[in-house]
Amino acid sequence: MINNTMAELDEVLKLTTDLQVLKTEVEQVVNVNSKLDNAIDKLTDISGSIKSMLAVHEEKLSKQEEIDKAIFNLIENRRVEFDTNYKELHARINKIHKELTDELGMSEKRLMCEIKTLNLNLDGRIGVFEKYRWIIIGGAITLGLSMPKILDIFKHLKIIY
Repeated sequence: MINNTMAELDEVLKLTTDLQVLKTEVEQVVNVNSKLDNAIDKLTDISGSIKSMLAVHEEKLSKQEEIDKAIFNLIENRRVEFDTNYKELHARINKIHKELTDELGMSEKRLMCEIKTLNLNLDGRIGVFEKYRWIIIGGAITLGLSMPKILDIFKHLKIIY
C-alpha cells in the first residue's frame, strides 16, 4: 500500500506539475490573446484612418480632374481664339499688301506720266536752246569770217575821219 500511495503521490505530483504548466500556458495564451486584441484594435483604427485618407485623396483627385478639365477647356478656348486672331491678322496683312501693291502701281503710273511730261517739256526747251545755240554759233562764225573785212572797213573809216 505504501507503494500504491507513493505511486498515487507521484501521480498527484505529476498532475500538479502538469496543472502548473497548463496554467502557465493558459496565462501565455491569455497574454497572446490580449496582445492580439490590442493589435486588432490598432489595425481597426489604422483601417479607419486609411479609409478617411483615401476619401480625402479621392476628393482631391476629383477636384484635380475638374481643374484639369477647366484648364484643358481654357487652353482649347485660347487656341481657338489664337486661330481666329491669326486668320484675321493674315487677312489684314493680305488686304494691306494688296492695297499697297495697287497704290504702288498707281504711283508708278503717275510718276511715269510726270516723267513723260517733263521729257516732252525738256525736249521742247532743249530744241529751242539748240536752235538758238546753232544760230549763235552760225552768227559767230559769220562774224568771225567777216571780221577781217569789217576791221578793214573800220581802218578805212578812221582814215577818213
